Amino acid sequence: MMKSRIVIIGVGSIGTRHLRNLLALGASDIALSDPSREKLRAASRFGNFRAYTDERRALAVEKPEIVFVCNPTDAHVRTALYALRKGAHVFIEKPISHSLAGVDALIREARKKKRTCMVACNFRFRSGFQRLEQALRKRMFGAPLFARVTLGYFLPAARAGVSYAKTYAATLQGGGVVLDSGSHVADYLTALFGKIETGAMLKGKTRFLKMQSEETAALVFRHESGLVSSVALDYLSRRPAHRLEVVTERGLLTLDIRRNALTFEDEKVRKTVYAGERDPNAMFLAELKHFLACVKHKRKPIQTFADAREVLRVLLSNHVK
Repeated sequence: MMKSRIVIIGVGSIGTRHLRNLLALGASDIALSDPSREKLRAASRFGNFRAYTDERRALAVEKPEIVFVCNPTDAHVRTALYALRKGAHVFIEKPISHSLAGVDALIREARKKKRTCMVACNFRFRSGFQRLEQALRKRMFGAPLFARVTLGYFLPAARAGVSYAKTYAATLQGGGVVLDSGSHVADYLTALFGKIETGAMLKGKTRFLKMQSEETAALVFRHESGLVSSVALDYLSRRPAHRLEVVTERGLLTLDIRRNALTFEDEKVRKTVYAGERDPNAMFLAELKHFLACVKHKRKPIQTFADAREVLRVLLSNHVK
């Protein structure tokens, strides 16, 4: 039984997922905060939780050891800073924020308080991604030469029963496909190929979805390793896709992240290198286990606030310097 007192700030889709996974891991001392009473009522079907509509009151009354920041992106820094000042370890849903304002102060506070702080990066806990990472590290198929990512889905169909126009993804306050999807991609490409040293970005608004933020984007990066990667992102694909392709000295490695399958092909053969579980919740569960273990054993998490700041810096610049 997990004894830590936990507060989840924001119980939309991702906050509710973390709630369910924490319960599955044995957490029992959980409080919830969300300005929407409707969302709090919906979350109550999973248990009898203490509930607050004011996050500051929740943190002041509960005095939690761990806080999960799952509210809108533009509120992340404010909420996390307050949680740190109350002495909590902090997990923030990606991205760390919608702008760099206040992020450095947040990093300083985390260091001052000596708290374990992590920003979500669930795709790095997909077992297929970890197999790809291992294959590249060991040069099992030769050195990587070029990488390309395709990540697209149809935003209106992403959340059942929720109008996409009312989600953060559709707004200018932390929304758009670059911050939403790009924060995952920039993070895992950095993990595989090193720091992004330079790059360029184009954003597109088709007006098809009639939303404030961009619906499409094309990015290209050069990593400190010298490798170039390209990224295509969109909210328009009726058939969702998330693929990471790596051209190597010997052929092509393709990770289908949705199917959790890794394949290799050259001019003669195509073979399956790995096929793992299809349930996407497995990576979220593994991510939580990692963070909680880092809290318990005082270890550095896989994506720190400083790491996430670098990802945000890259994504906020049309020309990465």
